[in-house]
Amino acid sequence: MTRKVFVLFLFFITSTVTLSQTGKLAKGKQSLKENRSVKPTFSSSTTKATSSKRSQREYNEDLGFGFLLKELFVKLFAYTAYGLVVESPFEKESKMHDAELSNYPYKQAYFGNYIYTDSINYNITRLDVYTSYVKENNNLSGVNLGVDFRFLKRLSLGVHFTELKEKTITGKESFSSFSSLLKYHRIRTQKIDAWFGLGFLHVGNNVNNSGFAFGLGADWFVTKPVSIRVSHKWANINKREVNNLKLLLKYHINRYHIASGYEHFKIGPSKINTFSVGIGASF
Repeated sequence: MTRKVFVLFLFFITSTVTLSQTGKLAKGKQSLKENRSVKPTFSSSTTKATSSKRSQREYNEDLGFGFLLKELFVKLFAYTAYGLVVESPFEKESKMHDAELSNYPYKQAYFGNYIYTDSINYNITRLDVYTSYVKENNNLSGVNLGVDFRFLKRLSLGVHFTELKEKTITGKESFSSFSSLLKYHRIRTQKIDAWFGLGFLHVGNNVNNSGFAFGLGADWFVTKPVSIRVSHKWANINKREVNNLKLLLKYHINRYHIASGYEHFKIGPSKINTFSVGIGASF
């Protein structure tokens, strides 16, 4: 009886370990290698030609009216899109229009990344660097390294490197990615800094493939010395998603900060939920 219980216990432990070491990184990388391109299908259809009795004059009138309507629609769409994405006419008269880049967050208690026009506390450019350690469990963990070069008040170039490692029954697996986004900081107030960015993401190891990337993010400077960061980056490799979501709480100490929170990674079908802790600085 005791022997049977012992065998069942070993079987349970082995099953648990097997389930906890299914190789998320290996599964994700394998999916990124697979080409999911679908051959287009063509369907034949028969059309019957119909005769038109309209005169050339009526046709030209319809064509001219359609062209004017189309031109009006395009201009209206472009005007609206510019206002939503870049800046609306109302914002040109607001303080946000002339907001300057601060030396570093919370140099003064009332501002974060941006300060309304000031002759002392702003930078023409700024370099933000950060690193963090992420961990899902004892088998899967990794590091992030990143640099944001901020310039021209509203723009920044973000470069980010991630490496994840996982212990499995068959050995060790690793996943590394490098991404770069050109960001436009759409909302620039003394309390909120929100941006969107376009760029690319490259997956290394034995995947060696790149794809388009898009990101959104925001920093909310709640009260000195605390801020909250939320960001999400989407990328596509062989029609598979490679995503990263961050929800971090930051504690600022002069030019430096400590960050801790939640990070989610999606590598193809594999989903990884981690605890994150890191440090950063602004120069």
